[in-house]
Amino acid sequence: MSKGNKTRWGKTIQSKDVQHELKRTAILKTAARLFNQNGFRETSLNDLAQELQVTKPTLYYYIENKEDILFQCLLTAITQMLEQTATIQNTELSGLKKLGRFIYLFTSIFDDEFGRCLSRPGPDPLSDKYLQQIDPLYQQLDAAMRDIINSGIDDKSIRACNPKITAFTIFGAINWMTKWYQVDGEMTTREVADEMAEMFTRGLAG
Repeated sequence: MSKGNKTRWGKTIQSKDVQHELKRTAILKTAARLFNQNGFRETSLNDLAQELQVTKPTLYYYIENKEDILFQCLLTAITQMLEQTATIQNTELSGLKKLGRFIYLFTSIFDDEFGRCLSRPGPDPLSDKYLQQIDPLYQQLDAAMRDIINSGIDDKSIRACNPKITAFTIFGAINWMTKWYQVDGEMTTREVADEMAEMFTRGLAG
């Protein structure tokens, strides 16, 4: 990302009356970008403060520590993902079409800095304090995909298969995308999402 597109505290948030939440969001978005670019462990609060052009003590007014930042990024992304997944589950579509929409949703979320954090760095760097809060949400996401697959098997739009192995395979393929996908590459995230949704649903069609 060019310097002109970087989030600068002094340039984007100048008013002393700007709400606390806007400043916290600026911290999270910038941190998520740095985590995605450089890695969670390789990014320090000093790096984040320098990027935002604020002092390190200023950051502590809005966040507890670096681990708390990652937790908030993950919580934001997975909460949105679960809400949109529930909408898909509540449609009258066949299980196969629901699965296609879910795959598209999960793949296209990597368009967003918070969304990319779901896979890389993911929750692994978090301590038990945060894992106990975030792990159940990942489990809900896994359960939602299996529920969609089961609904497709029931309505025969999806061929007989092992929902657990199928879900693991799909999640694995999508998560691996963060290893090879280039934001400035020849395909957009949503184009990749279309391809993945088509590939898996065609292979699983009943």
